[in-house]
Amino acid sequence: MKISNRLKLIASFVDDNSYVIDVGCDHALLDIFLVQNKTNVKTIASDINEGPLEGARKNIELYDLKDKIEIKLGDGISTINKEVDTIVISGLGGETIVDILKEDINKLNNIKTMILSPHSDNYLVRKEITKLGFKIENEIFTYDQKKPYVIIKFVKGTSNYSDDELYFGPVILKEKNEYFIKYYQELNNKNKKVLENIPLDNIEIRNKLEKEIERLDKILNV
Repeated sequence: MKISNRLKLIASFVDDNSYVIDVGCDHALLDIFLVQNKTNVKTIASDINEGPLEGARKNIELYDLKDKIEIKLGDGISTINKEVDTIVISGLGGETIVDILKEDINKLNNIKTMILSPHSDNYLVRKEITKLGFKIENEIFTYDQKKPYVIIKFVKGTSNYSDDELYFGPVILKEKNEYFIKYYQELNNKNKKVLENIPLDNIEIRNKLEKEIERLDKILNV
C-alpha cells in the first residue's frame, strides 16, 4: 500500500505489540499500513464523521483486515476501550488536539504512548501534554508535499523542558536535521527583511522581532 512519507514516519513511532486508536482515521490508510508492517498491532480506526469511515470500511475489507482493525464512529478519544495503549492524532491543529485529549482525560489512564502530528501550535502541544504526565521520547521535523510537519512521540513519564525545547522540540534541537535548518533559515531571513522595513519609532514590534531573530540566530549557530 502506498502512503505518504508523513504517515510512514508516524508508523515508525508505533511500537510492536501495540493497540492503537487512530483518531480522525480518514480512510484507514495508516491503520492498514500498521497492521501490515508492524508486529502484533491492532487498531481502532475512529472518526467523528461517517463519510471517512465508509472509505475506511471499504479499504479494510479490500485488504481483509477486519479482524485487526475495528471501525468506530465517535468524537475524539471517546471510543477508546481499556485495551488501547497508544493514541495517534495527526492533521489537526495543536489546540484541537489538546482539547480532544483533555476533554476525555480519564481515558488516558491506560495510555502508554501518544504520537501526535499537529499542523500548528507545536509549542502548546508539548507544553500541555507534558503536564498530563507524559514526556517526549522521540520527534522529527520533516516535509511532506512541500509542507513542514512535526511528529512527536510522548510516553508516560515526567521531564523538565526549557522554553526553547518546548518551542522547537528537545530531540529536534539535538538533531537539527536538514529540514529543520532549511525551514528556520528561511523564516529567519524573512524576519530580517521585515525588520528592515519597520519604522524605527515602532519600538514594540521591532523589539519583538529582534528577539525572535536573536533566538533563531542562536539556534542556527549564525
